[in-house]
Amino acid sequence: MSEWQKIKEQLRHAENPVVFMDITAAGAEIGRIKMELFADVVPKTAENFRQLCTGEFRKDGVPLGYKNSSFHRVIKDFMIQGGDFVNGDGTGMMSIYGEKFPDECFELKHSGPGMLSMANAGKDTNGCQFFITCAKCEFLDGKHVVFGRVVDGLLVVRKIENVPTGPNNKPKLPIMKGIKAKIVLLGDSAVGKTSIALRYVSNKFEAKHLSTMQVSCYFELKRLRFLFQAAFFSKIITVQQTQVELAIWDTAGQERFHALGPIYYRDCQGAILVYDITDERSFDKVKQWVRELLRIVGPDVQLAIVGNKTDLTKSRTVSDEVGEAFAKSVNASFHLTSAKTNDGIGSLFQELTESMF
Repeated sequence: MSEWQKIKEQLRHAENPVVFMDITAAGAEIGRIKMELFADVVPKTAENFRQLCTGEFRKDGVPLGYKNSSFHRVIKDFMIQGGDFVNGDGTGMMSIYGEKFPDECFELKHSGPGMLSMANAGKDTNGCQFFITCAKCEFLDGKHVVFGRVVDGLLVVRKIENVPTGPNNKPKLPIMKGIKAKIVLLGDSAVGKTSIALRYVSNKFEAKHLSTMQVSCYFELKRLRFLFQAAFFSKIITVQQTQVELAIWDTAGQERFHALGPIYYRDCQGAILVYDITDERSFDKVKQWVRELLRIVGPDVQLAIVGNKTDLTKSRTVSDEVGEAFAKSVNASFHLTSAKTNDGIGSLFQELTESMF
C-alpha cells in the first residue's frame, strides 16, 4: 500500500485536501507534518489555509503565505501556534479574503492532540494564524474554528512542543516552515540537460554523453533516489537570506519517454527548457515543451529558456537573438550556458529560483 493510500484511508472525507509543512529547528530539518483540511465542514476556512500553505494566494502579484514563517508560540501540553507571516510575533493578520473573516462554524471540536484550529483575537477575527493542539482542549470549543487535523507527523508536533521557550512562550530556537522548490529540466535528448544538472549540483562534467537513465543509475550508487526515466538532484541555496532546498528533476528527452514527462513536472514552480545552440531542431522542440508544460502546470510556473553548449559557438545554428526573442514571447528569462566550461550555470539556477519567490 502506498503512503498516499494509507493517508487517504484516514481521511474524514475522501475529497478533503491534504497539505504538508516541512519543519526546521535552528536550520536543521526535523520532519514533515501532513494535515487533512476539513473542507467538507468548513470549506472557507480550509481554503484560506490551503492557499497560504501552497503559496497560491497573491497580493499585488506577490505570493504570500507560510513559507519561511515561524511557530512563534509554544506551550507544552497545550498547543503550538504559528502562521503570522505578517509580523512574526502573533500580532499580524491577513487572509485570502481580506484582513480577517468571520467564524464559519464550531461543529468540530478540539478533541485531542493534532487538531488544527484558527487562532483569533475574539469573535470573527480569523486571519492567517493557526495552532495545533497538543492535548484535548474542550475549553476552546465554540471559541476557535477547528478546520483540520494532523494525519501524519504528530511526532514532529511533539518535537516542537518540547523546544525550550522564553518570554511569551517564544521558542528559543527558530521553528520554521522550510522552503522547498521543484525545478524540472526539459528538452530534447543530448542537448545537455543532465550535464547542466551535474555541473550545478556536483561541479562535474562528463565529456561522454550520459543519458538520464544512465545518470539515474550512477546516482543510485551514491544512495540518491532515482527513477528509470528521470534523475533527481537536490541542492540547498540561499535566496534573500533564506535557505531554499531545490528539488531538480532531469527528465529523459528520448521520444519513448515523452508521455511520462507530465508525471514529473506537475507541481513544479520552475522549468528550465534547454536547446543545443548547434541543433536548430532541438530549439523547435523547446517550443513544443513550453506549450505542453503551460497546458499542464499553468501560467504561474517560472520559465527559463537556455541555449546550451556555448563552447561550440563556431558551430552555432540558432542565434542568440532568435532564442532571446522566443523567451520574451513566452514571458521567460533567457540564458546561455556551457556545462563543459561552467559558464552561466550558477546564475541560471540562482536567477530562476529568485524569480520563483
